[in-house]
Amino acid sequence: MSKNKIKVAELFAGVGGFRLGLEKNNYQIVWSNQWEPSTKMQHASLVYEARFGKENHSNEDISAVPTSDIPDHDLLVGGFPCQDYSVATTLHNSKGLKGKKGVLWWEILRLVQGQKPKFIFLENVDRLLKSPSNQRGRDFAVMLKTLGDVGYTIEWRVVNAAEYGFPQRRIRVFIVATKKKRGAKEETPEG
Repeated sequence: MSKNKIKVAELFAGVGGFRLGLEKNNYQIVWSNQWEPSTKMQHASLVYEARFGKENHSNEDISAVPTSDIPDHDLLVGGFPCQDYSVATTLHNSKGLKGKKGVLWWEILRLVQGQKPKFIFLENVDRLLKSPSNQRGRDFAVMLKTLGDVGYTIEWRVVNAAEYGFPQRRIRVFIVATKKKRGAKEETPEG
């Protein structure tokens, strides 16, 4: 894999922020998807296509995309929609995994199960850790457990961009998952 570029499928691509960083580091985007539910004009997808072209880019509801339509890839990335976890609404009113966009988590899981990429790299707002308000942390725990159940070792971190020299306090949760090798035993950290 060191000589060849790592193949990437990009979900919830927005205007291509992930792609810019990945391509600068020798990754090859083999497929991307950007579709905004309930929006006639798909502005983000149009910007993405203007910047990177239409080839291997999908602008359709991810739930309607068969896993067989997505090329083989080593890494699945995505900044999945945060509106149902975001501070843009009160914690009490946020819908989490049951919200209109929160349910897209299950589409990520469907694609992971169908494609079985070696690596997964996801990003979301830190409020994800507190969702839903009446069972704080349940949604995040469900996400981690479901990835573990389909054969991945997961690590996650909360990162504040301001601590890395950026001019704003932008706090995000990053989830990195690695496919377990067949027959590998689960390692338990020593206390």
